[in-house]
Amino acid sequence: RTWGVPIPIFYCKNCHKELINDGTIERIKTLTSVNGSNMWFDMSAGQILKDMAKCEECGCTEFEKETDIMDVWFDSGSTYSSVLTQKKYGIETEVADLYLEGNDQYRGWFQSSLLTSVATRGIAPYKEVLTHGYTVDEQGRKMSKSIGNVVAPQEIIREAGADVLRLWVLASDYMSDVSVSENIIKQVSEVYRKMRNTARYILGNISDYDVNNPVAYEDLQEIDKWALTKLNKLIEDCTAAYDKYEFN
Repeated sequence: RTWGVPIPIFYCKNCHKELINDGTIERIKTLTSVNGSNMWFDMSAGQILKDMAKCEECGCTEFEKETDIMDVWFDSGSTYSSVLTQKKYGIETEVADLYLEGNDQYRGWFQSSLLTSVATRGIAPYKEVLTHGYTVDEQGRKMSKSIGNVVAPQEIIREAGADVLRLWVLASDYMSDVSVSENIIKQVSEVYRKMRNTARYILGNISDYDVNNPVAYEDLQEIDKWALTKLNKLIEDCTAAYDKYEFN
């Protein structure tokens, strides 16, 4: 394949002896930092090697490049080795708190990351894994440009506002496939309006409440104590759900 991360090895055209050492790797690193990894495909072996083009076995000065690429799962599966140690951003840890991706990655990125990390470091690269489904339309069809059923977030924001889009995301059980359509967004808009009106009603009723001088608990009416109990239970339930990533 011509895409993917190349394997930076040269082979002597005469005796096929491989050429890879600290000098050639440094040369390739320098060229890649300036031109990007496509330089491997854009430049000839001679252009890359220049004065290094001499076989240690037979003395030939003509070389061919390796045409295979790094296996893409090994490539993406080893990203923790650079992502978790970015000192310039103050990141220096061995293990990520969370890996987040689609549910097809159990046989992909989650697995390749686990295998390479355990093999090279003896530890998993993550503490937790969280997966999500895909966005589908009302009929459960995967969104596709060819079908024409794609709903762009910008359209929803323009029509209903960003808060409605946020509420739809939070209300969705993302661990399975998530449905979105004009009708679904309308339903979420109704819920959003009820929430706003309820908040407006409550604010109107507590406008004279002095938050700096609350009523002592023992002076509260029974119904107020009941309301506080309900509130504390709600906080407990919400916190437990957040801890399990069950935002809906």
